[in-house]
Amino acid sequence: MTVKAVVAAVVGVAIVVVLAPPAVPVQHYPDRQKVIFWHMWGNEFQPVVENIAKRFNESQTQYEVIPRYVPSDGALTKFLLSASGGKAPDLVSQWNPVLGTWSDRNLITPLEEVMSPAEVARYKQEAYPIMKAHATYKGHLMAMIAGVDVTAVYYRLDQLKEVGVDKDHLPQTLEGLMALAEKLDRRDAQGHLLRIGFLPSSWKVMAPSFGGDFGSGEHMTFDTPANRRAAEFVVANQKRLGFENVSRFNASQAADTGMTQPLIAGNFSMVLDGQWRVKQTADYAPNLDYCISPVPPPKGGKALASMTDPNYLMIPRASTCPKGAWAFMKYWIGVDDQEAGGFNTSEMGWLPYCDRVAHSKSYQKYLQKYPRYQTFLDLVASPNLEKFPVSSLQTFVTTEVGKAEESTSRGTLSPVAALQGLDQTVADELARQKRLGNVR
Repeated sequence: MTVKAVVAAVVGVAIVVVLAPPAVPVQHYPDRQKVIFWHMWGNEFQPVVENIAKRFNESQTQYEVIPRYVPSDGALTKFLLSASGGKAPDLVSQWNPVLGTWSDRNLITPLEEVMSPAEVARYKQEAYPIMKAHATYKGHLMAMIAGVDVTAVYYRLDQLKEVGVDKDHLPQTLEGLMALAEKLDRRDAQGHLLRIGFLPSSWKVMAPSFGGDFGSGEHMTFDTPANRRAAEFVVANQKRLGFENVSRFNASQAADTGMTQPLIAGNFSMVLDGQWRVKQTADYAPNLDYCISPVPPPKGGKALASMTDPNYLMIPRASTCPKGAWAFMKYWIGVDDQEAGGFNTSEMGWLPYCDRVAHSKSYQKYLQKYPRYQTFLDLVASPNLEKFPVSSLQTFVTTEVGKAEESTSRGTLSPVAALQGLDQTVADELARQKRLGNVR
């Protein structure tokens, strides 16, 4: 066999191994209906998910949820292959921007088909607005939201003390935050950055504080006055520090995990980050002196604002046990049992979907253990949270926004040019997809 043939054979085997659906384990309750659940939560989260499934299985006698970890780098391809072959799991989790595409391709089931009218009405009445917004597409509930990510500012209080600031005198405006950031920057004798006071790196994330958004799935809009202000703010701060200096500084940072995450490492005095850092920081640096507060609004902007990202739970159209999948989804987030939902949500370090679950004894116990988390609970109910538009072009647009942000962060593209370019790129792609008959 030639070297080329050997390489081709090895690659072929590797592809089969990577893309093949995970093996189904032996049932512990063989008389029950199986609910195969593919999820992407590995590392320390995998046993948490497995325990949620275990508790659900022990709570009733009709279904057995069998959780299977599918690494995120292959999860999309695995699901599409399984769905095309009619061998999809009964429930999937995803944090990639797929809701619009999968809905339009009829790959997932509208939850109204498995929910009772009373359950639909109750969910719509009690769910936080941002949870409903993420779960809904074209008027239908297409997913439940296991958790939603929001951002706030983490302050290293030991470093703030260097310039005479304490937790009772945090900046009340974004302009004040940036003035404080300049005082906290540190450089060596050659002018290289040793510490950055605050580095807002994404104008997509900052847009809600300026009153910005990106329109709807049917009509995405990027070049607006509010979005320009957000992009110009981010780029101006990077320019102040020096594009090359920022790039060099970021490249020198250790992996963003464990003891080397930015807040613990101390390379940033103030960090814009999500709720997951609270529990993580307690695990790795329990004595770290820090506090958390929502992003202070700029002049004319909005308080309690944040861009958000969801963790979807979805039922594939090819599911063989959609009712069982829905029963597990309800148990996970607490639709019927707020104490179970509060415990499950807190075990993952996530935000609840409604006040009822937030006020459960199990979730309140979590807040007592991690009081800094209250900032995020205050945020999740805010009307000033935004989400990225959901459509069939969702993945494409998300990628293009990432490219535009990278260009502005390097100083190779102005904020205005980036936003105008996004409007044109999205319009061109929409027209192309309509010509191909992929978008109505």
